[in-house]
Amino acid sequence: MINPLAATTGIASLVLALNIGANNSAAAMGPAYGAGVHSRREAATLIAVFCIAGAVFAGHRVMATIGQELIGRETLTASPSGVLIVVVSMLGLLVLANLLRIPISTSHIAVGAVVGLGLFYGSANLRLAVSVIGWWIITPLVALSVSYLLARFLYPRMILWIGALRSEDKARRVLAWSVTLSGCWMAFSAGSNNLANAMGPVVGAGVFSLTSGALIGGVTMAFGALLLGGRLMTTVGKEITSICPLCAVLVQVISASIVFAASRFGMPVSLAEIVTCSVIGFSCAATGLRETAGNHHVRRMLVLWPAAPVTAGAITFGLLALA
Repeated sequence: MINPLAATTGIASLVLALNIGANNSAAAMGPAYGAGVHSRREAATLIAVFCIAGAVFAGHRVMATIGQELIGRETLTASPSGVLIVVVSMLGLLVLANLLRIPISTSHIAVGAVVGLGLFYGSANLRLAVSVIGWWIITPLVALSVSYLLARFLYPRMILWIGALRSEDKARRVLAWSVTLSGCWMAFSAGSNNLANAMGPVVGAGVFSLTSGALIGGVTMAFGALLLGGRLMTTVGKEITSICPLCAVLVQVISASIVFAASRFGMPVSLAEIVTCSVIGFSCAATGLRETAGNHHVRRMLVLWPAAPVTAGAITFGLLALA
C-alpha cells in the first residue's frame, strides 16, 4: 500500500524539480538566447535533452551530499514529515523567486532547508556545511574574475580571428555552433548538480532510489525549463547587459566547467549565481563596475542570494517546531 505521506513528499519534490528547471536550468541558455542564436523554445528544448543526460550520468555525487552526508540518512528516514517540510519550504521560496523573475540559488535554498532540519534534530554536519558555503563564495568569484579577464585580454583577439574568416556566413555558422555546443555543455552540468537540490532529500529518505530519482527528476526538471524557463532566460540574457554570441560562448564554457567541477566533488553550487556573475564580469569589462553595480537586477540578486539559505533554514526549523 502506498504511504500517503511519502507520496505527497514525492509529488512535492517533483513540483520542486519543475521549478528548478525553470529557475536554474533555463539560465544555461540565457546567454545564447540573449545573443539571438536560439529562440526561447529552441533553447529550452536543448536544455531538456542535456539536463536529463547530466542528471542520469553525473548527478549522483551531489545527490548523496544533500541526501546522505549533510545531515545523515538516519534523520531523513526517521522523520518523513520533516522531509516534506524541507521540500515545501524550498518550493515556496522558489515559486516566489520565479514569480519575481529572480535567478535565486536553489542550492542555497536546498542546503539551508536541509541544515535547518539537521539543526532541529541535532544531526547537522556543520563541517560539510561550511565547506559548501566556501564553494558558494569561491565559485561565483572565479566566474566573475575569469570572465572579466577573458573579456579584457582574450575576447579582442578572438574577435580579430573571427573577423579574419573569409566568409561572413562561415563566421556566423562557427559562432552559432559554438554557442549551441557550449550551451549543451552548460545544460549537462546543470543536470549533474542542480537536480540534487530537489531529489536529494527524498532519495535520502527512501522515497525514490538513486537511479529512479535521477531519471524522474531529470525529466521533470527538463519540463520545467520547457514550460517556465523563458522569463528567466530574458532576465539573464538581455536585462543585465547585451551580450554577443562570442561572449555567450565564453560565459557558458566558464560557468559549465565550474559547475561540473563542483559536481565531481559532490558540492551543490548555484548555476544561476555562477552564470549571472560571469555575465556581470563581461558587463564590468564592457561598461565598467559602477554602471553594472547600478543595474537593479544585480542589486536585487546580491541582496537575496545570501538571504536565501538563512530564510530556508529558518522556515524549516520554525515549521518543525510548530508541527
